[in-house]
Amino acid sequence: MNPTTDSLLRVGIYEAPSIPQSFRVYAANVRRHFPALGIEEVPFTHPDNMPRQVDVLWDIRSGGGNPPLEFMLGGPPLVITVHGFAPISLSGWDYFRTLKGMVMSRHWARKKYQEWLRMKDGVSALIAVSEFSRGEATRYTGIDPGKIHVCHHGVEAGEFSPAADGRRDSYLLHVSNNEPRKNLHRVVRAFRRLSKTSDVTLLLKLPKDQARYFEGLPGVKVIAGMLSTEDLAELYRRALGFVFPSLYEGFGMPILEAMASGCPVITSNVTACPEVAGNAALIVDPRDEDALYQAMANLADDADTRERLSEAGLAHYKTFDWRMSAACHAQVLARAAGRQF
Repeated sequence: MNPTTDSLLRVGIYEAPSIPQSFRVYAANVRRHFPALGIEEVPFTHPDNMPRQVDVLWDIRSGGGNPPLEFMLGGPPLVITVHGFAPISLSGWDYFRTLKGMVMSRHWARKKYQEWLRMKDGVSALIAVSEFSRGEATRYTGIDPGKIHVCHHGVEAGEFSPAADGRRDSYLLHVSNNEPRKNLHRVVRAFRRLSKTSDVTLLLKLPKDQARYFEGLPGVKVIAGMLSTEDLAELYRRALGFVFPSLYEGFGMPILEAMASGCPVITSNVTACPEVAGNAALIVDPRDEDALYQAMANLADDADTRERLSEAGLAHYKTFDWRMSAACHAQVLARAAGRQF
């Protein structure tokens, strides 16, 4: 697309008042390349100020298998990004923290599926963040697979980079919100076995409301609350390894952040994790605590394994690029609007 005034693609972007931080990071990294691709942004935050004089609408915020919002249907062509279907795909036990959530999970999943079927014809295109998520979208939305397009995330190398001195501190790192699907209870149990034979520490970066559940455990240190990107990158680059054995990821951006920081990675053999990690990580069955323990022991005790995975990760993460991701998004948005890219 030639970014001239006459050829600009005007995209109405829904900036919901409350969406997960990871969605905001995703959208910001894609959008910063839009001007060079001939895209003019028209952001809006409420149904009352939704623009009608745009070529296409883009909703960035469909996580948890949430269907489109009714108010965006019937106007300009709608493109929606879907980040995953965890509460539909997983059991209630693996997703919800509360008894009510566990009991009601199947009811809520059926309701979301029915809403997708009702609204699917109003969606011009769907962007899935991984091939795995594309399969989930095909299964749970009823949308024509020909309308579903994969645009992988990237990673910002200027923000995540390896330590210049190559020094590592004696800790394994886990970063998450401690949702059940993040599998932290198995990480902690595997670490307690490891701590009997190794002096390595388990460092957990968690939200403030979750940190208290792990503070005081032997060998476990907790960092609570928000961190700057630079502080997070420093945690990655100094760690012996990043432990991320999720039960479900629509993409798994922390895998790439760790790799770009030179940090060896342990992750899952399910959902999008192996797609993102490729051959550059230790891949384990996330429900197998013996396999998780052995992988953690390998990183804690074997410098050669750490070096091999660090080098593999530094080569692998470069295949995921925000500029390429933005071009993929631009192509989907343009085609939904009936324009050539």
